[in-house]
Amino acid sequence: MHSPPIKKRRAHYKSRKGCAECKKRHVKCDEQWPVCLQCSTLNRSCSYALSSSRSSHSASPGGMPQVTTSTTATAPDLTPLHLPEQTYDIHHLALFHHATTDLMRPPYGHFITTQQDSDTLTQLIISSALCTPFLMDELLAFASLHKSVLAQSVDQQHRYRYLAVQLQTRSLATFNTSNVEITEQNCVAVFIFSSFVGMHMLHDTVVANTGLLEVLERFMQFVRLYRGISVVTGQRWHIIRNSAMSSILDLIEAVSELPPSSHDDCAGLLSLLVTAKDRFDPQSYEACHDAIIALQWVFHQFESLPVPTNRHVILSWPVRVSAEFLRMLEARQPEALSVMAHWAVLLHRGQDFWIFGHGGRFLVDTIFTYLGPPWSDWMAWPRSQVAG
Repeated sequence: MHSPPIKKRRAHYKSRKGCAECKKRHVKCDEQWPVCLQCSTLNRSCSYALSSSRSSHSASPGGMPQVTTSTTATAPDLTPLHLPEQTYDIHHLALFHHATTDLMRPPYGHFITTQQDSDTLTQLIISSALCTPFLMDELLAFASLHKSVLAQSVDQQHRYRYLAVQLQTRSLATFNTSNVEITEQNCVAVFIFSSFVGMHMLHDTVVANTGLLEVLERFMQFVRLYRGISVVTGQRWHIIRNSAMSSILDLIEAVSELPPSSHDDCAGLLSLLVTAKDRFDPQSYEACHDAIIALQWVFHQFESLPVPTNRHVILSWPVRVSAEFLRMLEARQPEALSVMAHWAVLLHRGQDFWIFGHGGRFLVDTIFTYLGPPWSDWMAWPRSQVAG
């Protein structure tokens, strides 16, 4: 199979004070202590050199932390907000207010269909967050991420985005180190947590103006974490099913019983795969085939469910694909990348949702730039869907 040449990654700011694991893997470290975001996300051992004086990291009195963009050529050392304990200040209170009054209500809410559903779900999220530290931190992180999207100035955008990184780092570190045992009491909180984390990480993946290599790295982080939490919450699905989430889940299950849509968005892609079958080993062919079938199911769900409930089903495709397909993606196998580009069309169709934005078009364009003209047939449909 043809594999395009590896292209150089765009230059970005590299901190001299990153953790040992990030330096080893040549990835950007946010320098959060005691566990950076990269290591927390992938559950790796995180350690810093003794010369990095972690005790000096503290918040600026009376304000959110300063931030330097990753594209700055000559940037000063970053000074992360050091939050070793579950402490909150006036900025966190403002984020909590934003989450409960704006973020989880129309038009921003990503599960809500009616005002009644909005009120019920908001109360469930608040009550769960108040007794679940890692959920509270991720809720605040998600609110800060949303504020960064709404920000009117670049400075505000950077401040809110940086605070979102800090809070999610603490959230994931708490979740990973607490060895959460899923019970009847906390399974709904973990399910809500997985939803916010998934949306948060997907946003970070599709809005980053980077090359394919970094996009795939971020995407795999998102998939591994989201799949892992989904497996855990699946153990108590019957409890989640009977919670305040039931109105949403009832609707999704009802749509699943409907006959397939007359629009077969993946028919052309499946035909190309069948034609190229001889190029694959049986395992890889089956992985691609099953990924396309799963994607067609997601397209059907997206088209059948009402807005905005249909938005969250887009996240179900990465959970449904096999480990072999993910391996093919990591290897930048063109056929797998083409399937991912078709999934990006769903992001584009949901672009009015702030999490997705222009991420669908960005993914399609980035993948086509990498694959080049030899793969124009495989990329023709997704490119036509995001054009204009």
